[in-house]
Amino acid sequence: MFFSEELKILDDNTVKYMIDQLEEEVKEQKAKLSEKDGLLSEKDATIANKDSEIAQLRAELEKYKNMNK
Repeated sequence: MFFSEELKILDDNTVKYMIDQLEEEVKEQKAKLSEKDGLLSEKDATIANKDSEIAQLRAELEKYKNMNK
């Protein structure tokens, strides 16, 4: 009976350890996702600025085209 009780305790400890490991992995993955979300937001802002710049340059180009007509 004593040996069986020790195995049960060992199994319980193993399960707790595995849960702790998985929770740490989830925490790390969430941190990585958060970092990637930040990078995507920066890239979105850069793209929006470039789109605005392109629109401005197209408007200037049209203005010059109309001046030469």
